[in-house]
Order: sequence, then C-alpha cells, then structure tokens
Amino acid sequence: MNINDRGMKKWHGFMMPEHVEGIKEMWIDSQKNKMPIWDEEQIAEFEQLIRYAKDYNLYVDLSIYNNGFERNITCSIKSIDPLKKEIKIATVEGMESIRFDKILNITVID
Repeated sequence: MNINDRGMKKWHGFMMPEHVEGIKEMWIDSQKNKMPIWDEEQIAEFEQLIRYAKDYNLYVDLSIYNNGFERNITCSIKSIDPLKKEIKIATVEGMESIRFDKILNITVID
C-alpha cells in the first residue's frame, strides 16, 4: 500500500497568513542587535580616524548601525559637520550622510 503524504502542505493550512507574518517578524526581531554605547576614548579614536582619512583622502571601511543590523560600507569621507554630528561619504552608489552615533567601527585603508 502506497500512502501519498503531502508533507508540510497539510499543516500549513492551519496557519493564518497573519500568524505566518507575525512569526517572520518575530524571527527578524530576534536577529537584531542592540546599539553599543561608546565611552569617550572610543569616540575620540573614531573622530581621529575620520579626520585622518579625510585629510589624506583615504578610503575607509565603515560599519554602520542600521535598524538593528550592521551595514558595511567602503567609502571615502568628503566632509565632516561637527554641528550636525555627521559625515558625508562618497560610495559607489553616490553621496550619503552618516550620523556619528551610528558608526560601529571604522578602519582606514592605507
């Protein structure tokens, strides 16, 4: 006797689309990271690296906090705005502004 089993198809019918969407959102939320809180020494080191890269027109690898996830960008720093506390960077896609408090890590590429 051969039993034709439909696998997960038979169980999927018991889940409402709203329930499936809620489970997906819970999974995404569980993957998010919290933004670290930097001490003054780390902030000063980031500022020094940013100024150095801008002055010598060097590329940097930036790790940016983006809505709970880390985004990595290779770019050059075009300007620093201490009043708005942000930097303007040039990437392959174009110009972008990044706030200082969203920077997770910066590495200067020599």
